[in-house]
Amino acid sequence: MSSNMGLLMNILLGIVGAIVANWILGLLHIQPLAGWLGYLITGFVGACILIVIGRVIRR
Repeated sequence: MSSNMGLLMNILLGIVGAIVANWILGLLHIQPLAGWLGYLITGFVGACILIVIGRVIRR
């Protein structure tokens, strides 16, 4: 996702997004795909959600 927040902020949001997405899926008892690919997809989705939230807050 393109954003004007800078590379470091996008990396931090990606890491935090992956952690939050895995935590939420754990609470909902949803298992991600097996292996590193599942965690990669979950992290990507979580990062995108946090980048969108960061854009909304920054406005």
